[in-house]
Amino acid sequence: MIEVASTSDSREYSEIEKYLYYPETEERRLYNVGFLKIIAVALVLASVVGVFAAARYSPIPVVRISDVQGNVLMNYATFYVEGVVVEPPRVDYSGGKLRITVTVNDNSTPVSLSVYAYDPLASDMIKARKIPFIGDRVRLLVQLRVREDYAYAYLQELRGVEILERPGSGDGKVYVDSLEEIAEYSYVCVQGLVKSPRNVSSGLLFDVATSRGAVTVLIPTIINHVYGDDATPVLSAISAGGVPVDVCGVVYYYRGTSPEIVVRELEDVNIGVLPVAETVSFGDLVFNTAFYEGQTVRTQARFLGVYCEAFDDPCRLVFEDVEGQGITGDIMMPKALMATALDPWSVGSGTVFNLTVNVVNSTYMVAYAADPVEVAPPFETSSVEEALSQERGRIIVLRNVTVSSSSTTSGGSWRIYVSDPSGYNILVFVPSTVAKSMGFEIPAKGTYISVAGYRHVYGSTDEIVVYTVNGITVETAPPPPPPQPPAFIEIDIRSVPGYVGSNVSFTGLFYAIRYDSSQRIYYVEVRSSDEGFAVNVSMSRTQLISFLDPAIVGWKSLIRINGTVKSASLVEYVYGEVVELRAPLTVTVQEALAQPLGRPLMVLNATVVSSRVLSGNNWEINITDSTGAVITVFIPSSTVSDLGMSSPPPNGSLVKVAGYRDVYGSKQEIVVISKNGFTVLG
Repeated sequence: MIEVASTSDSREYSEIEKYLYYPETEERRLYNVGFLKIIAVALVLASVVGVFAAARYSPIPVVRISDVQGNVLMNYATFYVEGVVVEPPRVDYSGGKLRITVTVNDNSTPVSLSVYAYDPLASDMIKARKIPFIGDRVRLLVQLRVREDYAYAYLQELRGVEILERPGSGDGKVYVDSLEEIAEYSYVCVQGLVKSPRNVSSGLLFDVATSRGAVTVLIPTIINHVYGDDATPVLSAISAGGVPVDVCGVVYYYRGTSPEIVVRELEDVNIGVLPVAETVSFGDLVFNTAFYEGQTVRTQARFLGVYCEAFDDPCRLVFEDVEGQGITGDIMMPKALMATALDPWSVGSGTVFNLTVNVVNSTYMVAYAADPVEVAPPFETSSVEEALSQERGRIIVLRNVTVSSSSTTSGGSWRIYVSDPSGYNILVFVPSTVAKSMGFEIPAKGTYISVAGYRHVYGSTDEIVVYTVNGITVETAPPPPPPQPPAFIEIDIRSVPGYVGSNVSFTGLFYAIRYDSSQRIYYVEVRSSDEGFAVNVSMSRTQLISFLDPAIVGWKSLIRINGTVKSASLVEYVYGEVVELRAPLTVTVQEALAQPLGRPLMVLNATVVSSRVLSGNNWEINITDSTGAVITVFIPSSTVSDLGMSSPPPNGSLVKVAGYRDVYGSKQEIVVISKNGFTVLG
């Protein structure tokens, strides 16, 4: 029999077994699980706070531009970029918000980084005058955006703009007379006379004449924003040209090849004393402009109208001699001078001015002083229909009309459509440069307003352009009811002398056109059906073109005239209609020369022999045909602006001409008064 040895004496029991089988053993300690949870959570929070504190107080890194180009992992990263501003800062409006663009390069890559600052940060930068300019070495706190093939960044805060080094700071002035071999970002100065001022997208660009030629200078647009109204007199004086200046700034190579000085502060531009001006007649100035090139002269002329786009500065104004010779010419005028010399509420077309003019070159003259000596009031009406009938460029006051709709463009300009009780409407355009200083919000629909500005046509849209901050007034009363059309007494044309002062209606034959340059009025000769009796009907160019365009309405067409009898032989036109239309009288050049003055006619298939552009952008074109005879076609600037052509057609071009016969001096002419009157056939 085999015995199993007992192991009870030698076996060791575990703690659990002792606890289970020997209750007399001492009770074990219990652990509080909730307390352990609290400790765990506390450790986690301490870790998070520690990480946040480390991130919060650790320095923001400076990152090279080469490390972020095309690196999508850096998208939305915030860091410092440090480098040199390589382009003049740009300011514009994007989505209606002010935006400043600064371009930085750190030499880590040929590609620069565009950094944008939007409102309200952009306005804060301007208010604090903390704008990084070209040549500055800067450190900027930015947040990155990475696209497939480029990267750009947004400036984060005003404190994140650090200008580390600025060219010229603390150095004396270094004057130059040429930018040849001058290193980019150098701070230099130039003295001389202003030549060829012109507005470009980046600001006011002009040349300073020196002993070695000319130095180009740019006053960037951001100067206007930083200095506001303080910049206006400086920019106006330079825009006029011919003034002596002392200018300092940083050298910038535009597109890498064309050096120019970029002005950094308004205090770096000093205007000298204007030279004493010689007094000349306006006719002499127009015909001998090249003789006075580079000089400052004084002249007297009658203002006719404003012919420029809303944002042009300086603006093109057309003037006429006061001697009654019908000599017209263009003079550029800065908008700031226009606003003071041409208050549209009181000064209208026809006003005579004493002008101080800088003759920049043979085709460009700029006024920098204008004093009215004979004030003609502006054309004033409460009828939109009458406003629409006025010639382009004329100063107009439109009273008590209703806003039918209004909107603000992305650039901050106002577009206000106004109407009168008759239902006619016209656009009132207020450029952003004026709208921002109006002092009130854009008038809402249903508001009654009065407007003062100049008649303009933009594309096919009829406008009144407001160019002064007082150009709109908000009225409280509704517009008065439209005037009732006058009653016209129907008479025979031969009875006109007996109805002086009365409104009459009669029919007659369209016979001739004449122009009175002293009054700027056209006279249409209307004859009785037997051609034995004639009266003259006065009308504006716009009325003439819309009623009796020589390219459409031919000689001896039967027309009805409704108007007011001013004298035994003169009727003031109100409105009319063509009763029986005859085709234009078509003649050869030889036959045109034989036609009496004033006769409306048309020449087909004529060939251009020669052409030239006269002062004031009037065109003179000599034409011939198979007869071998030559006649001059005169196209006034008012018609040229409607043609849509930048220059006369080249010699040999085939053209169609319609207008009326005239003579100027010894020149036999056909005068074209409508865009339909001159067509290039090939």
